[in-house]
Amino acid sequence: MQWRGKGITVTLLHSRAGLATQVLIQTLEATLLFDAGDGTLRDLIRTGVPHQDLTGVYFTHGHADHVAGLYALLGFLRSEGHELPVRIWYPEGSREIECILGAFRDAHWDSLPYLVEAHPLADHQAVRIGEVEVFARRVEHWHSIRGELLSPAPALGYRITFRDETVAISGDTAPCPALVDIVRDADLALIEATLGDEAPLDQRTHLHLTTKAAHDLARLARRAWFIHTAVGTPETPGPCAVRQPDV
Repeated sequence: MQWRGKGITVTLLHSRAGLATQVLIQTLEATLLFDAGDGTLRDLIRTGVPHQDLTGVYFTHGHADHVAGLYALLGFLRSEGHELPVRIWYPEGSREIECILGAFRDAHWDSLPYLVEAHPLADHQAVRIGEVEVFARRVEHWHSIRGELLSPAPALGYRITFRDETVAISGDTAPCPALVDIVRDADLALIEATLGDEAPLDQRTHLHLTTKAAHDLARLARRAWFIHTAVGTPETPGPCAVRQPDV
């Protein structure tokens, strides 16, 4: 699925809760990958985007369905003799991402043709690449096993602006005030819609958005895609449903 604005192109490579999520955002000045779940390398190659064009990768959080493709992507760039720095932005404190980067560096420290740059991000931190601004907001998402809450996970949503267009990515999150800042007046908002509306209360307050919460949030944006839906979850809008909310 692809959306083309005046200066931004968004390609939803894949998104399914528990399996993989990866989103490609392109402007005249940058080609940015948001999350790199399993199959990212295959999905990127299918787009035909040359590896030299990849400006960097942003992660919303460190859970496996968002990071499992990172090692393969780094390995492919190494095998292709990629020479430009590979820049990775991620929520500060995300041990999963730091461990993947550390393992890759340790394995190939003597044969890497490019520099791996790790950039932890804090809440309200902005990154500028030419006229592209990526603004990070901390969102509410916990580590869990089989839906049982463990502890808060470092997690970010992003608001990407190029000239007079804005794209919002909620990341995995329960309802929280930061989501309003991320999504409001965005030309396109990618909003997770993982839970059915009858999900347990603790999951609805600390893990993910319900279908209803995602629809309510979508009304703040000019257009929204519902992503990160769960296989078999009732009343979800589908793996990449599209909606034009009333504004």
